Amino acid sequence: MFGISLTFTITGLVTFDLTVQEIKKLLGSRNEGFAFNMIQNLDRHIESRISDFQELSKTELLRDTLLDSNKEFEKLENIKAYLQIKEQEIEFTEDNPFIGGVSDVALTRDLLETIEFYQDEYGYDVVEELFVTNAYGANVALASGISDYSQSDEEWWQQTKENGQYIGKLQFNETYQNYSIEFAYSVMDTDGNFIGILRVLITLDDLLNDFIQESALLTIPGRTVLLLDHDGAQIFSNKEIFLNESPISYFRTIQKGNDVGFFELGDDDDVDNFRLVSYAQSTGYRTFEGFDWIVVVEQNSSSIVNEFVELRNSIIGVSILGMIASIIGAFLISSTVSSPLKHLAITANSISNGDFKTTNTKTNKIDEINTISRSFDDMAKNLQKLINTEKQLAEANVKIKNERLTAIGEVSASMAHNIKNPLATVKSSAEILQKNSKNDDEIKDVVRRMNRSIDTISHQINDVLNYVRVTPLDVKLIKISDLMQSAKNSIEIPHNILLEIPETELQITGDSEKLEIVFINIFLNAIQAIGKDDGKISCMIEQKNSNIIIKIQNSGSNIPEEILSHIFQPLVTSKQKGTGLGLSTCKNIIEQHKGTISAQNNPTCFIITMPISSE
Repeated sequence: MFGISLTFTITGLVTFDLTVQEIKKLLGSRNEGFAFNMIQNLDRHIESRISDFQELSKTELLRDTLLDSNKEFEKLENIKAYLQIKEQEIEFTEDNPFIGGVSDVALTRDLLETIEFYQDEYGYDVVEELFVTNAYGANVALASGISDYSQSDEEWWQQTKENGQYIGKLQFNETYQNYSIEFAYSVMDTDGNFIGILRVLITLDDLLNDFIQESALLTIPGRTVLLLDHDGAQIFSNKEIFLNESPISYFRTIQKGNDVGFFELGDDDDVDNFRLVSYAQSTGYRTFEGFDWIVVVEQNSSSIVNEFVELRNSIIGVSILGMIASIIGAFLISSTVSSPLKHLAITANSISNGDFKTTNTKTNKIDEINTISRSFDDMAKNLQKLINTEKQLAEANVKIKNERLTAIGEVSASMAHNIKNPLATVKSSAEILQKNSKNDDEIKDVVRRMNRSIDTISHQINDVLNYVRVTPLDVKLIKISDLMQSAKNSIEIPHNILLEIPETELQITGDSEKLEIVFINIFLNAIQAIGKDDGKISCMIEQKNSNIIIKIQNSGSNIPEEILSHIFQPLVTSKQKGTGLGLSTCKNIIEQHKGTISAQNNPTCFIITMPISSE
């Protein structure tokens, strides 16, 4: 009996310790995934803000205003002395934003409308300061905040002029009593010459808005989400922005690890009290290299682990009593304890293997054994509840994501429809202007640029409409070479690119308008991939059994490997100005015809396989 009790004690302790270790690994890996997704979403949001204001620096109104301002300054005999005088005379504030003949009211109004748009869109202040300087550092327009007249002696101004862009550090601004980060962008004329700088101070509240909402969903009793800067100091903790100058105690452990990982912090004197620390470091997104920030998810010893500890302690107590009792009456203890303990060991192994339906229904004369049995039952139920909760959380996240995509699709379609009518009016006006100015080369050049811009916008609008608009197929017999030739005639082929379409009598049944959209998208992608170099686009058509195989190959650059596997997913693009919907629309149309489409590199080639009859 003594040996049986000792064996059970060792078996129970080993089994429980292994189970606890597996639970720790499960919690650590899961929280590691949470941290990685959060830092990726944070980098993506910051990159989006950078891109928004970078596009603002390229507007025609801003360029024209800076060119006018620079011309005025070029007339001055001593620009440096002029700036020094104006620096003492002018108080440049949001309430007094205009400076004589140098500033431009229209530009300031446009910048103010941008700030108001963000306030209306998000319901909070996104921008603390927004102003523009000319090529000499003089302030031209201030839409928000307070600024000196001359900025040319500022380090950020000089770095922006030299590097084209400047991203500052996270700082507390005493003027606005808020944390923010400054961004600055060089403004170039159409010839690529430096003509000024746009500077914006974005609040930390905006940069962390989505992050805070995600952390609120993850924060539960025993689990905390932190955001650290590159020195390990806290930026966000306990559901609020909280900056601490000192690095967190375990920051050196994170520095020694990989970009993503987890480790355990424990107390040598109390092995049952531990913390799991999962983390993911910023790796940037697209052109944004990241701030080297780190998302940390801390997980304390959960109630499940605590139950294991209590159960282990109970077993130790019962086992000691069993061994003492074995000296007095080995036979009595053996007949009363051995069988239920064996059943408990089987139950423990079943739970450690993931079988949570195991229950202990038999009662025993010894109350301690009954207590252990009930603890096992409670433990199994709690583990099952945890798994169900995790499953429901995952399903809820997927549902929220799908609802957001649906809402975005509806809004995008509405906006695209609302833009098309005014765009048609602009195009008609441009054509009238071109007809009435046959001998004015400058106006002709302006009209040509307008038409190119209108065509670009129209193409992107069509991408959105083609993606969100699902209509039945208008099926009829189509000659493939004629269909591809029609797509070729619908676009402008640069003189440096040769597009070859073979003559073939092969036909398919399908919707000619939708299939033409597919070929137009693939041709345009090929043209953009080839660029200004001499290149060639080759089309091949063949029949294999009851399928038609169409290959469209180009001599341009390869598709980046990191997006090749999901190039047909929505919003995936390697182009700075693409919508990311063109190839996704192609995939939807081909699949609607019961076909498939794929892409490969070396050389870049799109392969379409369709049945001869899609009915």
